[in-house]
Amino acid sequence: MARGLSLRPATPGDRRALWRIHSRSVEALCEGAYSPREVRTWVELLRPDGYLRPEQPRTVLVAERGRHLVGFGQLDAFLGELEALYVVPEEVGHGVGSALLASLEDLAWRAGAKVMSLDASLNAEDFYRAKGYARLHAARRILTPEVQLACVRMRKQRPASPLRLGERRSEAFTSPRPGP
Repeated sequence: MARGLSLRPATPGDRRALWRIHSRSVEALCEGAYSPREVRTWVELLRPDGYLRPEQPRTVLVAERGRHLVGFGQLDAFLGELEALYVVPEEVGHGVGSALLASLEDLAWRAGAKVMSLDASLNAEDFYRAKGYARLHAARRILTPEVQLACVRMRKQRPASPLRLGERRSEAFTSPRPGP
């Protein structure tokens, strides 16, 4: 994990910080990938009370460096759907997103997910591809009837678990033995 970074489950007291991280990330990192109108509409729709809603139970992890929240990720482990992964602009490239993603993937795999899916914003597609996600198709996120964000539907297969010392793969996965 990135030096000085810690991850923990989000608490209701983190709602405003999650909103600030999300807003700052979209404003700074989506510039160029989306029009000013798309970015403005996206940010205007975000609200602190929209995070950690009890009627939508999700796994939400926050990343802290020192006493500051610097990123968060949200996962529907049951569906294997990564719903959010945002990092404050000044921490991009310092391992925050990678640490959050690895931890959320681990939680999904442990929950029995066979695949992880997500809708990547256009500026994040390369990040996810580098983490083993494959592009499935172009998609859209509807913000308002007038504003729909282009995104990319991506998926990653659960990795095969490594063999432990002395274990063998099942016969179905080994090469056939030569006959007598």
